[in-house]
Amino acid sequence: MTMPLPAVPGGILVIVDMQSQGFPLARSAMRGVKQEVANAMARSWHIMVVEYDLECAGQTDSDLLALLSGYARLHTVKKAKEDGSQEVVEYCRLIGLTTNLFRVVGVMTDVCVAQTASGLVGLLSDSSVEVVKAACACAFSRYDWNAFPSHERILLVD
Repeated sequence: MTMPLPAVPGGILVIVDMQSQGFPLARSAMRGVKQEVANAMARSWHIMVVEYDLECAGQTDSDLLALLSGYARLHTVKKAKEDGSQEVVEYCRLIGLTTNLFRVVGVMTDVCVAQTASGLVGLLSDSSVEVVKAACACAFSRYDWNAFPSHERILLVD
């Protein structure tokens, strides 16, 4: 059963697996992710960094951490599997953070980003998720966005 989080102005930028040690593709998405971080900060959005909890993955990319340093609305969660939506929702509830809008960026578009976006709309009945194509990367040289999970509350944006 899905449950809504009460809606408030603004949203949450969800940054998935930007751990360049374990996911070298993170570097190829960095420009778009940094732009989304700047946009989120300008809007005073919360930013949720989701890290795959694998020793080989390492920490979120140091350039990205430097950009986020000191930002008061920064949160980090660890996930144990590809889909980080449960951890995002649980953390939001834990700290009383409420929204119905998420923007998702990061790597691997075809697995972790797709599963996290789908999971968010599955767990939160009133949520919508925007996936920023220019801030995502996958192992394929060009991702076929037609293969991304289709849902009425997931919007692919440029």
